[in-house]
Amino acid sequence: MRKPVHKLIHRLLNEERSADPIEYRLLAAFVATIAVVILLGDPLGLVRAVRQAYTRVVTALSQA
Repeated sequence: MRKPVHKLIHRLLNEERSADPIEYRLLAAFVATIAVVILLGDPLGLVRAVRQAYTRVVTALSQA
């Protein structure tokens, strides 16, 4: 089992062709999906932290 995985990793690292546009789309879709899952689940309170940071920036700009 280890040998095929090792060969796959070696092949991927040494591959010289550039990524196809479909691969970029798949990667973007994956990243977007993870972002949505994190924001909807919000296990770390990220939405609240972003809102607080935004509020601080708006307050600082309005007082300047």
